[in-house]
Amino acid sequence: MRAMEQRNNLVLQGTETFSRGQLDNVALDNGSVVLDSVAGRSLLYGSYTTPEFAMPAFCNLNVSWNAHAPRDTMVEVRCRVYAAGAWTAWMSFGKWAPDYPRCSVSSQSEDGMVFLMGDTVTVATPGGGTGIQLQVNLSTNNDKVPPAVRLLAAAVRPLAWEKHNGHALNRRLYLPEYCLSAHDPSFGREMDLPLVMAALMNRWGEDILPEEVAYAMEDGSTRSTGNTAFAAATAGCCGYPCWQAWMDLADLREQIHDGCSVAVQVERRVRGQRDPVRLWMGLHGFGHDDAVMADFVLLNDPTADTDGAVNCTMALVDFMRYFTGKAIALRPKQREVEADRPRRLRCELHAGSAPGTYYFERRGEPADLPEDFSGWIACAPHDGVAHATTAHRTFLRCTRTEDGGVQFPPELLAAGGRCSVYAVDQTGTMRVAEVRLPKPKPAPASTEPKANGQTGDAPAQP
Repeated sequence: MRAMEQRNNLVLQGTETFSRGQLDNVALDNGSVVLDSVAGRSLLYGSYTTPEFAMPAFCNLNVSWNAHAPRDTMVEVRCRVYAAGAWTAWMSFGKWAPDYPRCSVSSQSEDGMVFLMGDTVTVATPGGGTGIQLQVNLSTNNDKVPPAVRLLAAAVRPLAWEKHNGHALNRRLYLPEYCLSAHDPSFGREMDLPLVMAALMNRWGEDILPEEVAYAMEDGSTRSTGNTAFAAATAGCCGYPCWQAWMDLADLREQIHDGCSVAVQVERRVRGQRDPVRLWMGLHGFGHDDAVMADFVLLNDPTADTDGAVNCTMALVDFMRYFTGKAIALRPKQREVEADRPRRLRCELHAGSAPGTYYFERRGEPADLPEDFSGWIACAPHDGVAHATTAHRTFLRCTRTEDGGVQFPPELLAAGGRCSVYAVDQTGTMRVAEVRLPKPKPAPASTEPKANGQTGDAPAQP
């Protein structure tokens, strides 16, 4: 097993680091693992295997990856764990690509003491796991378009976690505020993670909608957005280095010191729930209150009633009691990195024969919503306000008609005016269009004579 300093968070990226692993039908290109090529044509399948890494004894393992996976390509990340004196078999986190129906996979060791569910490997053996190894399989159906893996990461929760506080910090970072009630209700409270991930990226000027994030990271096996491995992969699709981590206070302070907000998981009671639930929030600062001589943290709580109430403070001692240790780190995008998302299709809308029904067109051709469309459709009226991000606008839900059109809500048809329309499909691809709805004509004033001889234009005189 490879000797190394035993840290519980491991991030692999760059040519020098990747060159220490085993390359089978793959090569290193510009710091990424790519399929090897012959005579200008990519091989159709290859794999990369990391060295075996010693880790502090752990009970949980989370694996992350960032990859560029164009259409007709696929990435599958696997891991194995050293526990009870032996290596487990390889366990897959599921085949993954932005356009592929992603599904997590459950598996376990022969004795059932090491098992993978969703995004987390749990080690139940006495003494925990003490080693890990990662493997990524790359494939393509188009020898001109290979996938590329830019980052692999592994994070373990130590059994005996010696946590550090680090140096006190007083810094506040900007982080856009998004609440559950203003966005797609399809995923329920689990929409919290897409909201936080969108905020982390939009802090750097991305302007992505939480719904785009949600449908790009949806786990098909659970129909939910709680898979943190898929969340990190989605941010990677947008070009941002992103990975899961198990962090202590010193790690969190280091992220804020470097100017990077963090997604943090807390366990606390929320309104409408009797028992504590795990919730994702955005951590964007630390401070000190001289009046009470206490440190505090700055958080974005997506369960707040409105966007304006999302930003909140919490005493540091309370936060450390609620914080599970699980976090997602995200770093600024590098300009030269190729991104798969966000993918927007600029369209036009033309009115149909039924009142309030419109149809998408793209470059003069019909672009109707397909029969299997199961995403989110909404419109945002132009209110004359310069919003910080598109996700801060007020959205009204629209519905898909049986023939692939968009049905506007009655309240918007009654008001008329200009609005933007967004339709995000189950891959996170979004159709965007602008339309000006006709304003209803005012009802004509009544001119029928009244019983007292007066018309409807003026009140009767006493």
